[in-house]
Amino acid sequence: MAMYELLIKNGWLVDPVGGRNGRYDLAIERRRVAAVGTDINPDNAGQTYNAEGALVLPGLIDTHVHLSPASQAVGFHMLARAGVTTCLDCAGPVEEIIKGMGAYGCGLNVAVLNQLTPEGTLSGPDASREEVAAYVEKSLENGAYGIKLLGGHHPLSPETTAAAVETAHDFGCYAAFHCGTTKNGSNLNGMLEATALAGSNPLHICHVNAYCRGLTHGSPVEETRIALQALAEHPHLVSESHMGPYNACWARLNGEGKPRSHVVRTWLRVKGYGENAEGLLDAARDGYMRVQKEYPSEVVYLEPAEGVAHLKQARFQAHISFPVNRRSTAFLCAAEKDEQDRFFVTALSTDGGGIPRNFLLSHGLSLVKFDALTLSEFVHKTAVAPARMLGLPRKGHLTEGADADVVVVDPERQRALATIAEGKIIMMDGLIMGSGGKLITTDRGAKHLEGLGISVLKADLPGSLFCNASQLLGVNS
Repeated sequence: MAMYELLIKNGWLVDPVGGRNGRYDLAIERRRVAAVGTDINPDNAGQTYNAEGALVLPGLIDTHVHLSPASQAVGFHMLARAGVTTCLDCAGPVEEIIKGMGAYGCGLNVAVLNQLTPEGTLSGPDASREEVAAYVEKSLENGAYGIKLLGGHHPLSPETTAAAVETAHDFGCYAAFHCGTTKNGSNLNGMLEATALAGSNPLHICHVNAYCRGLTHGSPVEETRIALQALAEHPHLVSESHMGPYNACWARLNGEGKPRSHVVRTWLRVKGYGENAEGLLDAARDGYMRVQKEYPSEVVYLEPAEGVAHLKQARFQAHISFPVNRRSTAFLCAAEKDEQDRFFVTALSTDGGGIPRNFLLSHGLSLVKFDALTLSEFVHKTAVAPARMLGLPRKGHLTEGADADVVVVDPERQRALATIAEGKIIMMDGLIMGSGGKLITTDRGAKHLEGLGISVLKADLPGSLFCNASQLLGVNS
């Protein structure tokens, strides 16, 4: 009788937590890592995967993705193909993620942050503390892991923003912030304001690179230097950055015919386009703004003429992107470290999922080839640190007893060959093989989700890096 359900043999295993960086075999049994060795007998395994010439890494954990609305639910499959096994959805709502998991679930572990927006989930930009608290409590009861402030797109007042961060802390839940308020936009000033509004409360600063586009100080590199220094001065905050050249926004219009997203307004205005429907069409026609469209297996960017037609057909209910993320800032946010050899930005993310920029492997391993990161550092920023951020002690590493979340990677083509979540192969050579999934939640939401028949994973948020960010150690600690 086989001792192991699955044996991954002959791969180059990189696991900084276990202190391994070399040729090892990895045996899996009952959803956990059962053994790691240099020559495990394949006769003891029910199934053997030959990873000769491939990297064997902990499953990637993406701390910023979008899997809703329905047009982005295909992102479950896109993430699995990209080697991701666990992710943090940064908009929700959790009810929509549950629907998406029912249609596209492929075995991923997903934590959901419900969004706080004026004229959406709240009554307006100056919503009261009591209204914020009622929404946070309802979100947690429904299974959300916490809240996401979408200030860059849909700003709240500084007072309501600060109250939301403090309320999340009071409820003991996660909180992330696309920086920006009615006082400061989605730029460096907005990020600096966010660090002040957080006070001593824990907070996840989203996509640090997105605030360093030259809008406030003229130089994206100088803005990046200031942003990294601000993070160093607020060690109780966690953060992530991504490497995609395009941002992501909604093209939706408000009652006045203007884009609802303040980010969209900014990038139309910067290039001289009108902040209205015609401006959006002109920007798409010129190829400056890319329009996204969902197909059965993925979301893609359309060519200009197709983008214009899709915008009209969808009546501007479509996702769009502008080429505003600088390569210099992406590089610095991903690779720069302090004098203690600690990364300024906690994790690498993609802000992807249903947005076509799931670049952790393709762009992250390019940094390794450029000698900007070692392989161990890459794993640290895409698995170890993210697992600690989310309070998932059994994830992010491949030591015995860890959850068997693994990605097998072609190092030359920099893509996932196989994605394994809790011992089950959910993707092989681009083919989705998994189903269902788990929602990462708190004790407060577990009962509700289990009542719906949904598998849950209760995280240790009090013991997480989110709640104890100043304890972050170096890569080899």
